[in-house]
Amino acid sequence: MQVEINSVWKLTDVDGYKDGLYRLLAFYPDYTMIVLFQIVDGSRIQRPVAVDLPFFLQQVEEGAICSEKYSNPHYQLVDDDNISDSHRQKRDERVRQIKDLITDPGFLLTLVTDLRSKVLAEHAKKQGIYVQALYRSLNLYWKYGQEYNALLPAYKNSGGAGKARVAGQVKRGAPIKLSTPSIAAPPSINTSERDKAIFLKAMKRFGMKGKKVTFSKVYKQMLTEFYSKELIEADKEGRTKMVPQYRAFLYWVKRLVPRQELIRKQTSLGDFERNHRGLRGAATDHTALPGSCFELDATVLDVHVVSEFRRNHVLGRPTVYCVVDKESRMIVGIHVSMEYASWRAGRQTLVNALTSKKEYCARYGIDIEDSEWPCRHLPQRLLCDRGEFICKDAEDLAVPLIGHLSIAPPYRAELKGIVEHRFNILNEDLIHDLMGTTRGRHYIRGDKDPRMEAVLTLDEVNTMLIDAVLEHNSKVFDSLAGQSGLLIEAGLSPTPINYWNIHLQKLRHALSRADEATVRARLLPVDWVSMTSKGIRLNDDMYYESDHPDFEDWKVIARSGSSWRLEARLDQDNSSSIYVRLKPDEGFSRCWLRKASRTFDERHHADILFFEDWKKLEKHGAMPTAKSVERHQRRKEITQNAQKEAAKATPLKSKSEKTKGMKERRKQAILDARVSGEKHEEQHTSPQMSVLDERNEERRKKVVSLLKRKRDNKK
Repeated sequence: MQVEINSVWKLTDVDGYKDGLYRLLAFYPDYTMIVLFQIVDGSRIQRPVAVDLPFFLQQVEEGAICSEKYSNPHYQLVDDDNISDSHRQKRDERVRQIKDLITDPGFLLTLVTDLRSKVLAEHAKKQGIYVQALYRSLNLYWKYGQEYNALLPAYKNSGGAGKARVAGQVKRGAPIKLSTPSIAAPPSINTSERDKAIFLKAMKRFGMKGKKVTFSKVYKQMLTEFYSKELIEADKEGRTKMVPQYRAFLYWVKRLVPRQELIRKQTSLGDFERNHRGLRGAATDHTALPGSCFELDATVLDVHVVSEFRRNHVLGRPTVYCVVDKESRMIVGIHVSMEYASWRAGRQTLVNALTSKKEYCARYGIDIEDSEWPCRHLPQRLLCDRGEFICKDAEDLAVPLIGHLSIAPPYRAELKGIVEHRFNILNEDLIHDLMGTTRGRHYIRGDKDPRMEAVLTLDEVNTMLIDAVLEHNSKVFDSLAGQSGLLIEAGLSPTPINYWNIHLQKLRHALSRADEATVRARLLPVDWVSMTSKGIRLNDDMYYESDHPDFEDWKVIARSGSSWRLEARLDQDNSSSIYVRLKPDEGFSRCWLRKASRTFDERHHADILFFEDWKKLEKHGAMPTAKSVERHQRRKEITQNAQKEAAKATPLKSKSEKTKGMKERRKQAILDARVSGEKHEEQHTSPQMSVLDERNEERRKKVVSLLKRKRDNKK
């Protein structure tokens, strides 16, 4: 089993260690030691502990230590633009206080081996803060995966949101606003637990009986039924009625009675199934040392592609992004789209590089195991161009996730020579042999236009590129043979995948693991979707579903006219699924495309845009044809002729004269039509029919009927 930085392990009955979850902070192969940090609830300060590596691996084999998943809090999975300035300042201040410590490779080693070390005390004194504050910041940083957003203030957990509070003597809620100063607001009472029980009883008795009833009507019926004694006594004594106000009733009813249950109970079962239940489908659903530095770069592919909707429409040359591990030459991520080189396409590449490739390949019909492309790790450093990554979004999103971003100077392609050479290899092995290729040269007068030969779609080119990448990762490179002795010791050929795997097995790497939900939440583009009766709506033609247990109830609520917005993350490569924050206090959940929207399944964003543009143009160009004008003129002539003929008839004095005897006239019209129809049939009858009728009559005369048996009355 691979042991990686930031991985979480569960320890059970391990001598010398408390049971619970532990995060692996660092490992020191030279000392055969790893550093673990216990993850506990609350704000109790913890100290990292050192564990002997052979002992740790032995416990893993025996089952006392097993790998676990640990999700970061929802307030950390947020777009940087949605973080308030005050929260961002507090996070940056905490990062500044501990940055010198966390960037020091020997800090953790000193902390776990020397219990009397004064490193933290001296650093706290230098920063002018208490050592306890330094410990708290480090504990948060270690607990939540050693990323900067772990130091965001957790104010969203404060205040007990959604929890009921015990009412005191002071009246809660906003007072009644009166414009006249001389008039005082009447006294009122707080809602007690007894009142809440009465609210529920009143709703079940008056408001949830198979028909829609207003809350105000239920409130009045409740007062006369359950508060009649107080109403009578208050009238006799001439005082204010001390009963719950309508606003309090409305507030608690909406909290105590689920909206979907109210919708169900205020209609009949048949009406609910027809008009209110969540829609589950459509009628047509049934007619499927690697990791020290990654290099990232983009180039325009030397091939033209066509639209998947219309193959005679050339889209142009797509842009390919590539992420390569500088040490092992392993291509760890790839992205092909019609986007130009930009941060929008660059972050899609990072998502691909930092997540599992099995599902990505399956989308293009390529079945692989995780071991065939085992790249889903964070590097220590990312080297990229200044064009798309020297922007505020890259600094705010990529830097906190990866840790260090290096920007190459302009016109210095040799500083990213590894990834640049990968483009040459892909061009020579694949691109320059495809239909519609430019072969890496400008168009020369007299040459055949490569756009006229373009036949491949973006998905088809992407599928071939994936195969080329898998072939590249298994290709022998002489330069890898002398870089490490591990390949020779293990008897492996010098291929990128062998180099990658052997260094991970021997813990000779600088890779760390990040939760895929965290990667997508921080890097994928932010968009807003809406919850509707059909599901989660992205646009007029694309709806998504979720396996959340409350999803069907939400569709019921949305169908009643109460749709709401949801924050989402969109994958530009694949429209089959999106990631949506279904509830404010949860992370992002994956939602997949409904069957009714299967036309857009596994489509690129470029194809979606092409479809939208095509629909707009078709709608704009929809004009009446010559046949439509001819039909309109014919209908107009018939109407005018009918009016003229009606004017010739003898005018009737009243409505009764015109409508009297309609049934008799209708019967006569039917008889006239039958008579005219029979005459028309006689005129078209074949001469041979009379001969056939005579023969049939002779045969009927010759038939002898069977004698009926006489009934025996005695029996």
